[in-house]
Amino acid sequence: MSVPATRPTVLASAHPPAPTSGAAPDRLTQLTLLLLSTLTIMSGATIAPALPAMQAHFADVPNAAFLVKLSLTIVGLVIALTAPLSGVLADRYGRRPVLLASLALYALGGGAGLIADSIGSLLAGRIVLGLAVAGTMTAAGALVNDLFSGPARGKFLSQQAAFGNFGGAVLMPLGGLLAAASWRAPFALYLIALLLIPLTLRLAGGLPAPLPTDSAQDSRPRWASIGVIYALSVGYMIVFYLMPTQGPFLLRTLGAAPAVTGLLLGAFTLVAAITSLVYSRFTGRFHAQRTAALGLILLAAGWLTVSGADTVTGALLGLILGGTGGGLVFPNLYTWLADLTPPAWRGRVTAGMSSAIFLGQFLSPVLLTSAPGHEGLIFRVGALLAAVMSAALVAFSLRRTPTARAG
Repeated sequence: MSVPATRPTVLASAHPPAPTSGAAPDRLTQLTLLLLSTLTIMSGATIAPALPAMQAHFADVPNAAFLVKLSLTIVGLVIALTAPLSGVLADRYGRRPVLLASLALYALGGGAGLIADSIGSLLAGRIVLGLAVAGTMTAAGALVNDLFSGPARGKFLSQQAAFGNFGGAVLMPLGGLLAAASWRAPFALYLIALLLIPLTLRLAGGLPAPLPTDSAQDSRPRWASIGVIYALSVGYMIVFYLMPTQGPFLLRTLGAAPAVTGLLLGAFTLVAAITSLVYSRFTGRFHAQRTAALGLILLAAGWLTVSGADTVTGALLGLILGGTGGGLVFPNLYTWLADLTPPAWRGRVTAGMSSAIFLGQFLSPVLLTSAPGHEGLIFRVGALLAAVMSAALVAFSLRRTPTARAG
């Protein structure tokens, strides 16, 4: 898909351009962007603890077990399919309008579970939620690229990854507490999106400043390199998502009770958050591609450790290694992507990344599954895939890859 080089110029006249360099945005703007990042992880983590009670409530519905689980996974599939449209809208009409519309849809679709009287209406609400998350994730990501540049961008992306992981560590237990009262109660958390509307209204939300006409050719995305990033993101998510999809079954074979499993998964998320936060202090000092490769090697080592563990303590060591690696991969892949993305294409390129992430989540339990009692083998396969991707990143980093004029 191509866009005429003069198109951004025409559109930009209707929107104040978002700054692309200079001083970092104020702290309230940064906080708003961080809060927006938590909406992505909220889309699934919030209701996960309520799934058993939901299944019991709809027990009389044919295929209730499948449909209830589908209510969790369908959000990711919708995001993967519709994020490109959100990117086009964000580039055509500006970031803020897409964010505001998405926040309203987020509250509407997410809160539908409070009143849904059938599994069909519940699933319809989850589809609307997927549309909303695609919009918030894409427009907010493009806005980060608009407002930050250079090392400051990499630092903020690491902080954003940490904030999202910390949010998950808080939301999963909170969702569990609310689910103990009623399976509908966790759906009330989605209404938090309405509180972000006043903060979003003050964001710079126009289109990036147009590039000079003679730079049009240089401003086109470098799709070959961007395609490599997308492919790595899909592969990474397939491997990373082994823990939430297959990990509970493996931990059960080690004698871990459900409560202990929840704590271990929370520890995994927390380690990833801490790693991203600590790394944010050193962003710009290390090569993004090679640091992401290091993260993948640590993830591979973690999954190998988990696969060979015969005690919960041994599995915990693997989770710490895997979480440390996970905290390094995405901030650096996003930094690499941002460096390759011209201003006029940020919404669409960021949308492609959103699709890649959620496509990987959706494919993980489909491609990497095992018979009961053989989960260790799947983790070893995941470790091998992570090691192969790490080697590919190192090889790619040895090439001289020019960056786009991203501003």
